[in-house]
This record gives sequence, C-alpha cells and structure tokens, in this order.
Amino acid sequence: MGPVKAATVVIVLLVVIIGIGAIALWSERPMTFNRPAARRTTSESTRLTFEGPKKTVVLFFLARGQSILQEETREIGGAATTTEDAKRTLTELAKGPESDLIPTIPRAAQVRNFFIDSSGTAYADFDRELKEGHGGGAQEELYTVFSIVNTLASNFAQIKRVQILVEGVEIPTLAGNVDTRMPLSPQYLF
Repeated sequence: MGPVKAATVVIVLLVVIIGIGAIALWSERPMTFNRPAARRTTSESTRLTFEGPKKTVVLFFLARGQSILQEETREIGGAATTTEDAKRTLTELAKGPESDLIPTIPRAAQVRNFFIDSSGTAYADFDRELKEGHGGGAQEELYTVFSIVNTLASNFAQIKRVQILVEGVEIPTLAGNVDTRMPLSPQYLF
C-alpha cells in the first residue's frame, strides 16, 4: 500500500471515528419537547382580541427530572390587542411555574417591550436580568430560549418566529451556546 493510499485510509477512519463519537454524545441524553395542544388565536396583532376578563394560555417550563419542556396552562387577564396578550403571556412565563415544573427564565427578568411585525416575527425585549441572571449551560440556555419561542408561537397563530432582545438590542447569545442574533422558529423536538 502506497503512502497516499495509507494516508487516505487513515483520514477516512478518523472521520468515521469522529462521526461515531458525535452520534454517541448527541444520543446520550436526547432532548424532546412536547408539542402543545394549545388553542390558537386567528386575530391579527392590531385587531381586538378581548373575549372576556380571562384568557387561557400555554406556558412552557422544564419538566422535573426530564430533558423536556412541558406545558402549563394558565389564565391571564384578557387584553385589547394580541400584542398586549402576548406581552402578558411572557410576563406570566417570567413569573415561573405554579406547579412542580422548573422555571426557565431568571425570576428577576422582566419583559420591557413586545411587538409583532407584518411577516410574523415577534420581538420580545427583556431587561438585562434575562442575560445576567442566567445560570449558563447549553441545555439550560436551550430551555430558556425555546420556552420563550414555543410559548409565543403556541398561543398566537400569527407568530412564526421570535427575536429575543435584551435592553432593546439583538444579542449574539444568552449564555454562549444558542445563537440568538436571528429570529428563531419554535422547536418542539430535538
């Protein structure tokens, strides 16, 4: 066997070994997200959505002892517009669960602003506590980001993507692992 052929075989073997290792690491602790059975509204952000004093929403929190986001339903006060309803929904998410689920957003974090553009992109603006109060870690960051994205997309049909802002500015990441420079679509399964 010539030196070129031997080098090619070594490279192919290294690629196969690295691929197997990556698959083993990825499949060691799979993450799944439950797709919610939430009612979806069909109103536009500028149309009135007030249907009474209360509205039922689905919030996503971390399931205790599992690597999944699990939904918790909650009633919130109805608002005059979808944008106001969505902001109230995010505020409830930031308050944390009322059950034995685990919060995904730092308790001190607060929603500063919220709006939806005509293409279905929602902009969720939090204060700096969302970033500074985050404990870090790749999985924890995924839970935080997708609890926000999935909560909004599950409750409001016109929201297709979510851009997370901190103090009104796009951020590259919350804790160094999930790219948040662009709007994100909901992810229910990983």
